[in-house]
Amino acid sequence: MQLRNLFTSNSDQSASVDNPLTKVLTSKRARTCAQATLGFVATLVAIDVAINRLFPYPTDPLNTSPSSLSLYFDYGRSIEGKIRRQMGPTNDTSAPIAQAGWLNAQNLEEQPTVPEPGDDILVASYGMSFSLRVMGEVEKLDPRITLRSMAGPAAPPNFSYSAYQFDRGKHEANVVVLGILASSVKGLDAMTGMTWGAEVPAPYTFPKYKAEAGQLQAIQPQIQSLEQLRQAMQNPQQWDAFVNQLETNDRFFNSFTFEQNVLDHSALFRLLRRAWAKSYQDNRTAQIHTSDGFNKKWEQTAVLKQMVQDFATTAKQDGIMPVVLLINDRGYDDHLYQLLRPTLERHSIPFVSTHDIAPATDQKNFIADGHFIPEADQKIAAKVLELINTTLGRSPAPTPASPPP
Repeated sequence: MQLRNLFTSNSDQSASVDNPLTKVLTSKRARTCAQATLGFVATLVAIDVAINRLFPYPTDPLNTSPSSLSLYFDYGRSIEGKIRRQMGPTNDTSAPIAQAGWLNAQNLEEQPTVPEPGDDILVASYGMSFSLRVMGEVEKLDPRITLRSMAGPAAPPNFSYSAYQFDRGKHEANVVVLGILASSVKGLDAMTGMTWGAEVPAPYTFPKYKAEAGQLQAIQPQIQSLEQLRQAMQNPQQWDAFVNQLETNDRFFNSFTFEQNVLDHSALFRLLRRAWAKSYQDNRTAQIHTSDGFNKKWEQTAVLKQMVQDFATTAKQDGIMPVVLLINDRGYDDHLYQLLRPTLERHSIPFVSTHDIAPATDQKNFIADGHFIPEADQKIAAKVLELINTTLGRSPAPTPASPPP
């Protein structure tokens, strides 16, 4: 019996390669693969184009009501791309979020500097929408109070403290309130609402602080107004200098999510960038806060404690009552209270913490956008008002008389 060869000789392989049938089959497979690849790419391009045409994001900066799908497919646009789209030729024609939070005198022109006629005290508040809502309820509970306020979108403590310092001496307030939001504490490591709010960036800027030998040292942003931002975005050198400052000092800056490029036009790429940006932001946040609380080794922890202490000390020097409002929102339990309680008690700083008034662990205390329900705002406001009245020796506001039957 003749055994078959268990291998093919080089000459046999060469013959196989040179075989016309083999060449035809190989060429056909290559064409099939190329056609499949081109078909896949063409499908992706068609989907991309269809998404952009079906769900375009409004180009008018003053249009604040895009459809939910338009908003969804735009979340992954670069931060710079979003900010440039917010810019109108003037401040008034720019998006509302672009106008909010800037620390300049223009934002205080219409704010009262003394109690309104018939009122007995002026309360100046510095914070974000949470503190605005609470202090608005304080004003409703006691109509003898005149309210002066500065706030920024989801503003971090360095904004609130800077606003207080900026406004110091410009009013005759009896009480100053420093609002601190637990979920915004991480913003102590940022210099603008752009970098750590990538999905809906707010362009306003604020200093970043360092604590050195018990003193706060501020790193001032190169852009400090909407006008300066608009000018810088038209001047590549100024814009690059600002971006470089953020890259050096802002923990949340990332060139991939920040800088505008041609890929902003791709809806599918925007989805990928959004997923990456969220992962990046979550990673940065996890270095600052976990389910166990704030990282006490984070260098900005010392900054926050010094900030609260300096706020109270300077207010007392000015003859003004300081109040620190600790707002513990969803996902933060009582962590902000635990972080600052020793400092507040050691220095006898009046404060109100929301953790035992409207616990962050109870979802019923919050509405869909993350703010407290109105009833919770009212309860917190009542505590703030009680603290003010007790410290200043004020009597409670008269209860409105009931209408006759």
